[in-house]
Amino acid sequence: MFMEKSRPGGPERPAAVEAEQALREADAAAEAAKTEAERWGGADKLPSEPEKRFW
Repeated sequence: MFMEKSRPGGPERPAAVEAEQALREADAAAEAAKTEAERWGGADKLPSEPEKRFW
């Protein structure tokens, strides 16, 4: 099993623990991005019809 330090002076932790934490953070970031996309209308929002121009 590989061990690595997360920061200088920190306790040694298995690399799998670090990977699991990174995946949880990535899942949280993806969920936050989905929430923001829904808030702003999503990525697949149809464009509105352009207004008629009067010159």
